[in-house]
Amino acid sequence: MLLVDSLKFNLLSITQLCDHGYKCIFTSDSVEVTSSSENDCIFKGFRHESLYLVDFSSSDANLTTCLFSQSSMGWLWHRRLAHVGMKQLNRLLKYDLVVGLKNVKFEKDKLCSACQAGKQVGNSYPSKSTMSTSRPLELLHMDLFGPTTYRSIGGNCYCLVIVDDYSRYTWVFFLNDKANTYDILKKFLTRVENEFDLKVKKVRSDNGSEFRNTRVEELCDDKGIKHEFSSKYTPEQNGLVERKNRTLFDMARSMLSEYNVLDSFWAEAINTACHASNRLYCHRVHDKTPYELLVGRKPNISYF
Repeated sequence: MLLVDSLKFNLLSITQLCDHGYKCIFTSDSVEVTSSSENDCIFKGFRHESLYLVDFSSSDANLTTCLFSQSSMGWLWHRRLAHVGMKQLNRLLKYDLVVGLKNVKFEKDKLCSACQAGKQVGNSYPSKSTMSTSRPLELLHMDLFGPTTYRSIGGNCYCLVIVDDYSRYTWVFFLNDKANTYDILKKFLTRVENEFDLKVKKVRSDNGSEFRNTRVEELCDDKGIKHEFSSKYTPEQNGLVERKNRTLFDMARSMLSEYNVLDSFWAEAINTACHASNRLYCHRVHDKTPYELLVGRKPNISYF
């Protein structure tokens, strides 16, 4: 039989007809199915282009039950049941969790074009195996998240996260208004360049209004810093700091849950998580902690 994805008719299984004791005789313009013992004609069909068609609604067809292939019925039920996955449909059938679903075999032997169009997701960005920077502060990744559901003890509801690309060292700053991003960024750049005696070459952020504005651009121009932006609606391009946000969130939630404190302590929890992650996580390429890569010595965590 010819398999067509958009075919609106049911397909007959020739193998099932033969297994049930029928003979199938195909010619260039027709098909005839007879019983193997008595040679009685069960039904006839005609050829239309590349398909053999049988009209069971006609008066001369004396077959009341069609032997549809179980695989075809599985895909038919897949479409009827709102394109639920084959694995779940098999589970319903195996454990008899619903009524009215019998004698069907669910096999994922092809790709459902409707599921492909409706459920497809973008491929994840491949992780980098080589470094694009050669020293600390050569490239800084920035992101601002908020407003949070609860204000912190200090009345803040935003958090600015800055990650160094080379060492993965992280700084966090808390704001009560994202308009204060410029002031905090200006003080941070001056302090970090003086503290580590290194110049910041590039910064990378999304297209948020707190970063893409005249004041920040003038600050970068005055300091000779190149400001890079990720594409719109593509947070994966700023994925390093986005993933750092997730790490800080998970650590902070764990600490808040363990000590059963109010959610308004989220800023203190994130600050603690940032301090710990700088000294405990290892860089996947350099196999050293961010603190050692930036400061030049191994961190002492005995005071923890």
